[in-house]
Amino acid sequence: MQDAIIVGGGITGLTTGYLLQQKGLDISVVEKNLRPGGPIQSVSHNGFLIEKGPNSLLPSDPWIFSLIDELGLGNSISEEDPQAKNRYIVKDGKPVAAPTNPLQFLTNPLFSFRAKLRLLTEPFRKPAPLQYTLTESVSAFTRRRLGREFLDYAVDPFVSGIYAGNPDELILKDAFPTLHEFEQTHGSLFKGAKAKRKQSKSTPEAPKKRSVNFDEGLQMLPRTIARKLGNRLWLGSTVVAINRNDQGWQVTWKQDGENFEGFAKNLFICLPSRQVKTLAWPQPISEWISNSPDLPYPTVHSLALGYRRDQIAHPLDGFGALVPSKEKTRILGALFSSSLYPSRAPEEHCLLTTMLGGRGSPELADASESELLEIATTDLQRLFGITGEPMFHYLTTWKHAIPQYTKNFRGWKECIQSLESDYPGLRFGGNSIDGIAISASLLSAKRLADELTQSS
Repeated sequence: MQDAIIVGGGITGLTTGYLLQQKGLDISVVEKNLRPGGPIQSVSHNGFLIEKGPNSLLPSDPWIFSLIDELGLGNSISEEDPQAKNRYIVKDGKPVAAPTNPLQFLTNPLFSFRAKLRLLTEPFRKPAPLQYTLTESVSAFTRRRLGREFLDYAVDPFVSGIYAGNPDELILKDAFPTLHEFEQTHGSLFKGAKAKRKQSKSTPEAPKKRSVNFDEGLQMLPRTIARKLGNRLWLGSTVVAINRNDQGWQVTWKQDGENFEGFAKNLFICLPSRQVKTLAWPQPISEWISNSPDLPYPTVHSLALGYRRDQIAHPLDGFGALVPSKEKTRILGALFSSSLYPSRAPEEHCLLTTMLGGRGSPELADASESELLEIATTDLQRLFGITGEPMFHYLTTWKHAIPQYTKNFRGWKECIQSLESDYPGLRFGGNSIDGIAISASLLSAKRLADELTQSS
């Protein structure tokens, strides 16, 4: 009997398996796709290095850098170019650099004088009662503390860039727990941010806030972990049955038409919520999960576009540009991929990664490639002064892209926690539970591995 079977070979499942394997435990990781890492996929095309899914990793804990070093990837890190310091927001059809310091905030054209004054008085507003904030949406919270204008031209595009979501639907406590904690603990966002900066300065090991990638793209991370797992990673394997007895868990999966069985004391599920619901669970787990609320997953299109540098008038001196939903521009935003990291495009060329769809544009879910290309190139030409057609394009469509932490999230998580409590050895992790960023998924894996080893 093994120590654990992990269902799901995305970054959480892979990392969980690796961490347990490093502790000397006997494990198996079962993944239905032929490649590990879920949406973390990189591809080279005509000299361009394209990220099909996430475009960067923002380590939120010193442990993540330790893991990268342990995997032998420390020398392969690509640092974010310090020259790419601007974050643009589209206003009135033009990209405007968001302020990065108090002086820029006072002179920045993104916000009116009235909006700036309201923002500066935020520390003097009383916090809302905790019970009220448990179900408060991101938009309601922002209007209450910062005002409508800040919602329209700061929070709304930020939500689109992170979740491809709608701030009216996302619950602040679940989608952005740090902001909720700032108000509840410190009474103000400004006071909370100040306290966090002070704490970071007094903690030498705290990581600097910097996004990173790797020389050959983000896929180096799951690919390296997969190699470490060796024959303990079962790719192209579909789980067909899960059963439980007094000794633990029996999992049956099918690979190349042949059934395999695994027996383990512990079962880790690291899958999207919709896939958790479709697993062949035994009763009464099956009924319990099927009756729990599910999370929405919008369709998002990632369209990589390659241009010659002389085709683009804009300096592309930043991370990219986000588009508020009230603007007429149809793309969600564009990343200046070749400005962010080295070797993303051939010399004298640029790579832009454009996002379309999401909760705000459900009509684009089934749009054709030609339609998406027309929308993206038209918007980019207007925003960045691009002339001519791109020399190439590469489209990736994620039909179920990012879990939305809406009002359903609380009921979903309570169901998961109840199952973990009632069925010893059963644990859940991943971005439908512990946060949508890559760093959150890595820390989810660490939590799972620590919980098992501490309980042994």
